[in-house]
Amino acid sequence: MRTTLLLLAMLAMPVFAGQTVWKWVDDKGVTHYSDRAVPGATRMELNVGSSAPADATSSSSMSSTSPRSPQNDPGPAYRNFEIWKPAEGDNIINTGGVVDVNIRIDPALQPGHTVHLYLDGRLVESATGSTTDYSLTEIARGLHTVIAVINDRSGKRLQETAPVRFSVQQASIANPPVGPALRPPPKPRPRTGAANKLLTSQPSYAALNGENVRVDPSTNRPIKPIKPGPKKP
Repeated sequence: MRTTLLLLAMLAMPVFAGQTVWKWVDDKGVTHYSDRAVPGATRMELNVGSSAPADATSSSSMSSTSPRSPQNDPGPAYRNFEIWKPAEGDNIINTGGVVDVNIRIDPALQPGHTVHLYLDGRLVESATGSTTDYSLTEIARGLHTVIAVINDRSGKRLQETAPVRFSVQQASIANPPVGPALRPPPKPRPRTGAANKLLTSQPSYAALNGENVRVDPSTNRPIKPIKPGPKKP
């Protein structure tokens, strides 16, 4: 009876997993239990007590801290938001630095939302508001990138378009375009040598026709020989 009461008392105590109990039988055949080692006792490990409630608590804690199922993402506020002019890779030629930018928004821009246009990473102050068509001026030659952004009333960025890259080309008066049909004519070259010198005097007929020609100095013409007349009888 005593052994049974001792065993029940020990089991009623809060015992954790891995609690050590010593068991032995005396000379009268009575079984004893103790939490201290006794000569001739057998060591026992008890796995009862608060371990089950601890598991229940842990399970409850895990269930209470488990992440909630994610809510459905409503997605962007606008189904379509893009820059359709200029198109990707457009070459804008001889417009005097003027570039038209047109934006497509579907559905229409909601109240409190504003459109902001960025050129090469910088905000274009004149292209801010609810308008979707802009005309940019004084755009330098070269490659540029434009992007549009929609902000809400608090200034939070809601949505943005894909970047569009385009180039500006402008003919210059100082450096006009050249080609096979536009190549300028060759420049005249000055003549050199004695053939290009002006004569200071008119050459004589004799000088032009030979030294054996008789020339009248007053007329610079050759003297015609007088034909002999018929002989008199």
